[in-house]
Amino acid sequence: MQTREHRAPRQGFSGVPEILGISVRRASAMSRHAWLLALPFTWLAFGSAFVALKVGVATAPPFLFSGSRFLIAGAALMAWVAIRSGGDLGISLRDLAIGAGAGVGMILAGQGGATWATQYLAPGMVAVLSSTMPIWAAVISRLLFGSQLSALAVAGLVAGLGGVAFLAWPGGGAQIQLLPALVTTVGAIGWASGSLIASRSRLGRRPLLLTSLSMLVGGGLQVLLGLILGEGTRLGFEQLAPAAPVWLYLVLVPALLAFPVLTWLFTRVQLDVVNTIAYAVPVVALVLGWLLLGEQVTGRTFVAVVVILAGVVMIVWSARRQAEPEPELEAAEAAA
Repeated sequence: MQTREHRAPRQGFSGVPEILGISVRRASAMSRHAWLLALPFTWLAFGSAFVALKVGVATAPPFLFSGSRFLIAGAALMAWVAIRSGGDLGISLRDLAIGAGAGVGMILAGQGGATWATQYLAPGMVAVLSSTMPIWAAVISRLLFGSQLSALAVAGLVAGLGGVAFLAWPGGGAQIQLLPALVTTVGAIGWASGSLIASRSRLGRRPLLLTSLSMLVGGGLQVLLGLILGEGTRLGFEQLAPAAPVWLYLVLVPALLAFPVLTWLFTRVQLDVVNTIAYAVPVVALVLGWLLLGEQVTGRTFVAVVVILAGVVMIVWSARRQAEPEPELEAAEAAA
């Protein structure tokens, strides 16, 4: 793949240098090195989110807790996109449908399922099961779109699914509840489906707009589901006060900071480097859960995590190799 020149950004999160009046050359130099701090920040932000969810849903109702934070974050990101575009979002009905589909899969099923399951599972366990998303994306791509799987991808599928089965198999001292584990896994499948919907559309080229639409739709549906399930009766001061600090953290850090930073990384760093988030986040969640919440990590859990993450690594690397465009095609797209 041809390397691309680092240029001063003009939109989205990376528009900050323009606001500060930094020169084009200096902004370009900064962007070449800023990813060294930005990438570990995303690891910590998204990994710590699983621990924060565990603390929040200990008292607050899960779907209202999760849905409300995505509504607030989605509205803030949409306002930012509107300001940067001069009020002309240029959203078509097709874009709205794609954003809604991504929101159902990624935010309602993926994030909502993980939040509900966190009531019963350790945050590291939820993170590990959620990290199987690339595995399910490869399966769905093969079944629905006929995408070819390399030998490395097939090995990754076998390792990942085998690790999940080993983790959830009864006996052997495994301390995992099957229903929450199943809900988390279905959520990972939903996230994979939503991401595939978005990636195969023109809206995927506007990641901040896509993210804000997905958050608004998925967050709104989570709130609606919570109200249908009667969570509105659990909104007393004793339930909300302990959860308020982590709710604010989840809105500010993972949603409003880490998501735009991740978007910026995708435009500045090679894809295989950014995709390390798929296997760094579960490790961060496991370590923070052990340090902050005293969660136990058994030998069986450790072995399963290693096998699952090995499968994720193989899937991610296989996708990277298949996604490298031909130089002529890349040049033609740049000239279009």
